[in-house]
Amino acid sequence: MPPRVIWLIALTASVLGADPEAGAVKFSGARTAGGRARGTVVPRPGPRTGGPVPTLDPKLGPNTPLGDDPTALPADRRAQAEPQIIRSFTNPNLVVGTFQEGRYTDGGAVDCGYTISQDGGRTWRRGLIPHLSSQLDDGSFARASDPVAALDLQDNIYLSTVGLNGPSSGFTGTLCVSKSTDGGLTFAAPVFAYTNPDPNVFADKPWIAINTFSNTPSANRVVITYTGFWSTNNGLTSVNPIMALHSDDGGTNWTQPQVISPPDCQGSQPLFLPDGSLVVAYWNFAGSSGYQIEAVVSADGGATFSPPRLVSPISIYWDPVARAEGFLPSAATDRQAGILYVTTQAMFTDTNGSAPRILFTRSRDKGLTWTKPLPVNDTPAQRGVFNPAIAVSPDGQHVTIVFYDKRHDNGTGRLVDLYLAESFDGGDTWGANLRLSDVTSDMSLAPLTGWGYMLGDYIGIAPELNPDAPAVAIWIDTRSGSPDPFAVRIDRTQGTTFDAWRRLRFTPSELLDAAVSGPPATPAGDGVPNLFKYALALEPRQKAESADLGLRGVVESNGLLALSLDTLRAASDLKFDWRTSSDLATWKAATPVNQRTVPGGSPSLLRLTFYFLPPGAGSHFFQLGLQ
Repeated sequence: MPPRVIWLIALTASVLGADPEAGAVKFSGARTAGGRARGTVVPRPGPRTGGPVPTLDPKLGPNTPLGDDPTALPADRRAQAEPQIIRSFTNPNLVVGTFQEGRYTDGGAVDCGYTISQDGGRTWRRGLIPHLSSQLDDGSFARASDPVAALDLQDNIYLSTVGLNGPSSGFTGTLCVSKSTDGGLTFAAPVFAYTNPDPNVFADKPWIAINTFSNTPSANRVVITYTGFWSTNNGLTSVNPIMALHSDDGGTNWTQPQVISPPDCQGSQPLFLPDGSLVVAYWNFAGSSGYQIEAVVSADGGATFSPPRLVSPISIYWDPVARAEGFLPSAATDRQAGILYVTTQAMFTDTNGSAPRILFTRSRDKGLTWTKPLPVNDTPAQRGVFNPAIAVSPDGQHVTIVFYDKRHDNGTGRLVDLYLAESFDGGDTWGANLRLSDVTSDMSLAPLTGWGYMLGDYIGIAPELNPDAPAVAIWIDTRSGSPDPFAVRIDRTQGTTFDAWRRLRFTPSELLDAAVSGPPATPAGDGVPNLFKYALALEPRQKAESADLGLRGVVESNGLLALSLDTLRAASDLKFDWRTSSDLATWKAATPVNQRTVPGGSPSLLRLTFYFLPPGAGSHFFQLGLQ
C-alpha cells in the first residue's frame, strides 16, 4: 500500500461542550508527512443517407433534432448553418445553442435562431432571435450571420450576431447583442455594440466571451472580438486585423474597438482564464512563418494586449466540396489551471505522407510555449476532415474535439459524419475516434455558395461538467432532406488521476523533482500538499486560504460527528483514511460509521461527509490522510 499523505487535523472541542457555538467543529493546523500517490422533439421524416443505422458507442445519447423549422421563414429558405453552443458552469442543465436560419447562397441568412435546453441537452426549445430581421419582424437588418452564444455569472443569455444590409457584393455589418434575462423566454431588442461609420468597413466573424470567474477584477465583463475588413486607398486591397471591444454593464454600453493583431488575420477565439486575464487566439495569413496561429494576452481582461505570441505554423487545408473555412481555429480553457487548448484542421505530413488532419496543441503558460501540434483523428489517409470544435472539462483532463469526417464517403466527396476525438489526460494521449452521427449527411442538400456547400464555418461542443452533465455537441445534419441542427450528449467514461493532474501543471524538470511536484510537496508554501490540492480542486502554486478548502464539521442532532469536504468529482484514484488522537502523539484508525455523497459547491465537485461516533470525554483530534 502506498504511504499516506497527511494534511488535516480537526479539533472536536464542541463534543465536550467547550465551544460556545453549539455543534460547531473547529479545524486547525496543517501537518504533512512523506508519501507517494498512486498513479422532446421528434425527428421529421426524410431521406436517410449512408446505409444501415450504425451501432454507436453506448456512452452516447441519441441524435436529437432541435425542433422544426420556424414557420416564419420563407418556404424556399429553410436551411440552417453555423451552429455554436455554450453551457452554464453553475447550472449544468442550462445549455444554449445558436445558428443561422434561412441561409442564403451569397452570404448571411434571413435571421439567426437559438435553441435552449433546461435538462442538459435532452430536450430543446427553439426560436428566432427577435427584432433582428427586417424580413420577419421589426428588425433593422436584411440578413444576419455569425451567431455565437454566451452566458454571464447570473446565467443571462447573450446572442452575438452580425446584422447585414446592402448588396451581397458589399454588405455593411453591425455587431448586435441580443440578451435574455429570463432563461430565453424573451429577448430584448439587440444592442448595437458597434456600427462602423464607414460603409467600406465590414465586421466579420465576431466571437463573444464573458468572464465567469467571480473573484477576478473584470468579472462579468463581456468581450467581442471580430475581424475588421476595410479598403485601402486604391479600393482593391483589404486589411483585416482582429479588433476587440468590451462592456462592463451587461452589454448596454461598449468601448470603441481597438486593433489587437497584425493585418491579414481572421478567426478570433477569445477566452477568459481563471485569473481574469483574456487570451485571444486567431489565424495569421502573413506571419513570419507564413500561415500560422497566434495568440495575444490581456492581463487586465481586455483593456490592453500583449504583442502576438506564436502558437504554430500551419499548412492550411481547404475541403474541396464544403464551405468550411480552413483557417478558423477553435480554442478552450479549463476552470482550474487556465491551460489553453487549440485545435484546427490542416494538411499534416508525417512518415506516411501528407493528409487532412485535425491538429491539437496546448499551452500551460498563457501562450508563451506550446506543445507540437499533432493529429487526433484516425481518419483514413486522404479522406477529408473539417470544422473541428473543442471543449475541456473543468479539471482540464477530459478534452473533446468534434469534427466533420468523410471516412464513410462513397467517392463523391459529399458525404460526411460527425466524429469525436477524446483524451482523458489533458491531451497527452488520444483514443480511437467515435462516430457521433447515426446517419451520414449529404452536403449537396445544403446551399451551394461560391466556396462550396454551406453547413457552416464552425460547429460547437459544450464541455462535460460531471457524470450527470455530459458534453453536448451541436452540428448541421441533412438527413431530413435539408440542413437542420442536431445535438448529441457524450458521457465521460474515465476519471481524473493525480499523475495526469501534475503533468498538466509542472514542467518536465519539475516533474523529476519530488520536492516540487510530488504528492506531499507544497510549492505554494501554504502547508497544503499537492495531493490535497488535487483532491480539493485547487492549484499547486496558489496559496490556499481556509475559505478555499471547503472543510466543515458539525455535531448532528443524533450525536454523530459529521466531517465533510468538497472534492473533485472526477477523481478516480483517491482513498480517504481517517485517524484519531487524544494527545496529538498517538494515533489510531478512525472508521466512519456512515458516509454521504451530495453535489458540492460547483458542478465539478462532490461534498463527502464522514460520520463518526462521539469520541467521548476529553479533547479529540482527527487526521485525514490520502493514499
